[in-house]
Amino acid sequence: MFPVAIARADLADAWWTPVSLVLVVLPATLLVASTFLTVPRALLTLVCACALGYLVATLLWFPAWLGEPDEEARWAVWLLQFPSVPSFGLVVTLRTGLAVTNLVVATFAVHAANQLARYGELRPVELLSVPLSAALAGVFLAVALAAVRNVRALDARHPAVLALTARAAANAAQEAERARFAALIHDHVIATLLAVREGPPDPRLAEQAASALDELDRSAEPPSEFTAAAFATRIDEAVADLGERGSCTHMIAAPSTTYPEHVVADVVDCVAEATRNRVRHAGPGSRCDVVAEFGEGAVRVIVTDDGVGFDPEAIDPGRFGIAVGIRARMAGLPGGRAQIDSAPGQGTVVTVEWRRP
Repeated sequence: MFPVAIARADLADAWWTPVSLVLVVLPATLLVASTFLTVPRALLTLVCACALGYLVATLLWFPAWLGEPDEEARWAVWLLQFPSVPSFGLVVTLRTGLAVTNLVVATFAVHAANQLARYGELRPVELLSVPLSAALAGVFLAVALAAVRNVRALDARHPAVLALTARAAANAAQEAERARFAALIHDHVIATLLAVREGPPDPRLAEQAASALDELDRSAEPPSEFTAAAFATRIDEAVADLGERGSCTHMIAAPSTTYPEHVVADVVDCVAEATRNRVRHAGPGSRCDVVAEFGEGAVRVIVTDDGVGFDPEAIDPGRFGIAVGIRARMAGLPGGRAQIDSAPGQGTVVTVEWRRP
């Protein structure tokens, strides 16, 4: 529509065409640019700015018109071709009432301006194009609204699906553990009992029984322990992908203390998830620093980045990385805790800590 805007600039004051271009093009350009960010910002604000910019540009045409109609100018006002476009943005952001209101008001205003520019007056018969244009755009608005609602419904079911998957995984793990112990009992304990006979005890049978008890003891042994130094090495490996954009430091207050293997695994996995989130979402040029503190029966790891940040309260509970990868993992660890502090534009701090119960 730029050629139309330039060709019909003589119908209004010289200031109107550049002002209308700025009011319409600038918010739309910022809106498109925002969608290319890792975390799109101010979408609703920019969509509303698009709608208001279009409406203000249209209303400003009336005082800017020079009063000389041009009936040959089919598109006397260059805005005529797209009054419904801002309404699509409002529908996608689930502002359906505003979308419909904007569609009706903007369509009527721009058609009225165009008729005034062509004929010097409003012709009721010509204004019948307003409901026709609004109805045609309304069909596409309805399709967009249905699509957005379906997506929201899928998002709402996502946490339930994750919970169901977690329960299925837990049940599978329990079944695998039962199968392992069943095989152990069948191959060692029952086999030994079936070999018992009347009469003097068989030394080989006593050895077989002792071996079965050893196997049971090994299955019930607590997991191996890690020293603080070995724990720190595992954390270093987890954050190795940061490269020059990050650092990892350790403070070991109790070198002789040890940590259970499952604690090491859960904490290291949380740290790895936090650093991966930094790579995905913090934005280019951001830096991430990891500080690990090892004490007597306790450990705390703080992952800090100076990226774009986010609102932790507004995060989707279905986000697997934060909900399950960090919060649920530490909540399921006796003595474990995770805290996420962030705000838009202020970076993110993820703290995971464990104290021996």
